[in-house]
This record gives sequence, structure tokens and C-alpha cells, in this order.
Amino acid sequence: MDVKSKYTTELFDVTEDFIDGLQDLDIRTGIKIAKFIKDNLDDIEINTFVSTILGGVVINEYNEPVTFALEIIKQNESFPVLSDIKLIDMDEYLDLLNLNKKTNGLNKGKDS
Repeated sequence: MDVKSKYTTELFDVTEDFIDGLQDLDIRTGIKIAKFIKDNLDDIEINTFVSTILGGVVINEYNEPVTFALEIIKQNESFPVLSDIKLIDMDEYLDLLNLNKKTNGLNKGKDS
């Protein structure tokens, strides 16, 4: 799998799909999601074969939950790659919770 990063930070790499997904969000919600990712990214396990789908939730400025799914690639000692982000509905988020793979606020879904 060849992933080309558009930007690199000291914590992780991101792809154009991830940036495009963030641009579809309200700026305040995007900032909350970015903080959520920063606070929880260390909990992602290394997987050299596939990406990992993680579910998360933040509360927006209207006190409503915003649920989302992240696709993350983390291999060996390299920086994790945030390859995609999508808003999901609460049912999809709860499906991720029902998989019983919860790690400090990040809820692991099926590997893709």
C-alpha cells in the first residue's frame, strides 16, 4: 500500500483524503476532533498488514455528539498515517462500540 502524505507534523502524517474529510467539517468541530486524535493517538497498536478503523465522538458547540470514523495506518516505528476521516451516524458508532475493542476513548472497528 503506497500512501503519500501531503503534510507531516511531529506526531503523525496525513493524506489528502484525511485533509479533504476535515475540510467538510465545521472548523470548531474539526479542532475538537484534532485534539481528540492528538490525545488518543498513542493508544493505536502497530499493525503492519492492514489499516485500522477507529470510531470517536466529540461534542459540538450545540452540545450534540458528532461521531466519526478514522482510518489509521501504523507500522513499526514510523509515524502513524491518518489516511481518512468520515462522519458516521450514531448507529455505526454504536456498532464499533459493540465490537468490544475499546481503548481510552477510541473505539476500534473492523480492520480494512
